[in-house]
Amino acid sequence: MDVLLPWQQQYTPEMAAYASLLFLPHGVRVLSAWLMGWKAIPLLLPAAAFTHWLNFGFSGFTPLQIIGLMSGVVCAVVTFWALARAGMDFRITSGTRANWRDILIAGCIASVINTGGMLLAFQQAASTSAGYLVGDVSGMFACMLILMLAFKVLRRFETVSD
Repeated sequence: MDVLLPWQQQYTPEMAAYASLLFLPHGVRVLSAWLMGWKAIPLLLPAAAFTHWLNFGFSGFTPLQIIGLMSGVVCAVVTFWALARAGMDFRITSGTRANWRDILIAGCIASVINTGGMLLAFQQAASTSAGYLVGDVSGMFACMLILMLAFKVLRRFETVSD
């Protein structure tokens, strides 16, 4: 159920067919890359390929469109890897405790990488590319907020039952 889609179709119909302004799967990508590292790629690929096929059919698997598909799959993994190489390793495998703000920053960088890949692959208008960026970032923030609230509720139930 997408509550934003009717509003988005009314005000930005050229973007609504390609980019959601609240794209929760980007939060899943970021958390998967944080938790699983490179193993997230084969885990995310089937769902991404299936969604791509639903949107574009078999004709959507041209080399450039596969780049767009893969940019979404690898963007977060590459971001966490690059940040670790730059001395900011907050992957869960590093043994250090990650801060949720670090994960959000990595997710924003991953969104820029994904938007670049989508722009290269689909060569759409700047407004649609901005839609990818806004959708990824807002979806990631919403995903993190939902998880933080859910974990808070779970902690409350845990303390009540003790």
